[in-house]
Amino acid sequence: MAALARIAERFAAPERRAGLAHSTAVPPASLETHEALFRRALDPVTRQRVINAFLASPSLQNWSAGAAATLVDAGYEKTWLHGERVVPYQADCKEILIVLAGALEASWVSASGARVIGEYIQPDSVINIIPALDRKGSLCDLYARGTVRLYHIPRESMLDLFEHQPALMRGFFELICSRNRELNNRFRFSRLADFSARVAERLLSLADRYGNAVEAGVEIGLKLSQDDLAALLGVSRQSINKELRSFADRGWIEIRYGQITIVDSAALLMVREACE
Repeated sequence: MAALARIAERFAAPERRAGLAHSTAVPPASLETHEALFRRALDPVTRQRVINAFLASPSLQNWSAGAAATLVDAGYEKTWLHGERVVPYQADCKEILIVLAGALEASWVSASGARVIGEYIQPDSVINIIPALDRKGSLCDLYARGTVRLYHIPRESMLDLFEHQPALMRGFFELICSRNRELNNRFRFSRLADFSARVAERLLSLADRYGNAVEAGVEIGLKLSQDDLAALLGVSRQSINKELRSFADRGWIEIRYGQITIVDSAALLMVREACE
């Protein structure tokens, strides 16, 4: 297993950059301003929080705090503004990322300019593992939704650690396997479920990850437009608008100023499970 790092070195691919623009991206600050204001070294409190975030994944809990600290000490924290593209599709990924706050949008843009969202990545997620290992480019565009704090760990630091402690690779293998199963389950559901069930599943998933308890129920803390939801489900805006109105008329959700609140999660769960 210790040979993995050496094998990875042999498969280095030239860097490829995607030039597609994000249709709703906010113009980013200048690179100089961004670097000066939003990249910083670790303080002790933040350092411990990053270590805890790294170890929060069940697949990585066999790591010692010392091993996690070795990786964390090699990296840096950086804040990204809403709409900034953190990683372009197919770009060389030289770093593993840990989401500390905010959400990352994983998406693609077609040749015609249509945007498709794969997922919103939540805090305490460790990402970019596969492209960092195989060096074949990012699997998608990654954009900041709101203000996002990320921790960047150089892949060479990870490979060096694996070279000296190969047993640590098991956690990353388990993490990749669990995510592959999750993707398979989501793909199966998307192919078998009807549209209402797919909408219900997405709303419940977003509420589980970003929900805030309010008087009416659970408010999805991630502000999403109907265009965003349409891109997330791969449908037209008109289709998602009609389905959301239907859910709202039944009293299952409330929509105010682009904010969605789940009022009757049991009803949405029944719609979702009808297609299980």
